[in-house]
Amino acid sequence: MSWILFLFITGIILICMEVFLPGAVLGVIGGISLVAAVIVTYVLFGMNAGHVALLAAVLISAAALFIWIKIFPQTRVGKVLITSRDLSDSKSADSLQELMGQTGRALTPLRPAGAAQIGDRRVDVVAETGLIDSESSVKVVHVEGNRVMVRKI
Repeated sequence: MSWILFLFITGIILICMEVFLPGAVLGVIGGISLVAAVIVTYVLFGMNAGHVALLAAVLISAAALFIWIKIFPQTRVGKVLITSRDLSDSKSADSLQELMGQTGRALTPLRPAGAAQIGDRRVDVVAETGLIDSESSVKVVHVEGNRVMVRKI
């Protein structure tokens, strides 16, 4: 009985630690630990106890998921860990639209991506076709989101 509780509690703790140490390793080990606890319960105590352990694992997992989705984001720790900013209103994409039609020079070889000096700004750009040598004159021909496409002139 103590092994079953140990595996069960270890599984829950490891899955909770996955929140703070991402990488899926602790979560997978925690899941395996929960499954092992259920299997050991089936083997040692039979079908009825195994069903109870399985039901407990499913209910605790569902409750933890509910708490994680609905309650955790409103806690002080949740507010620190979860970003609340919406980047869709970012000014960077709008300011890149201003570059449309402007000329500049390639700071790095564009194969096809690189950097260019356009006006007084250093911008990450993508060559429209082919490769463009550094120090070549370029013109902005297309801006989509944060992608600036240039053509050699």
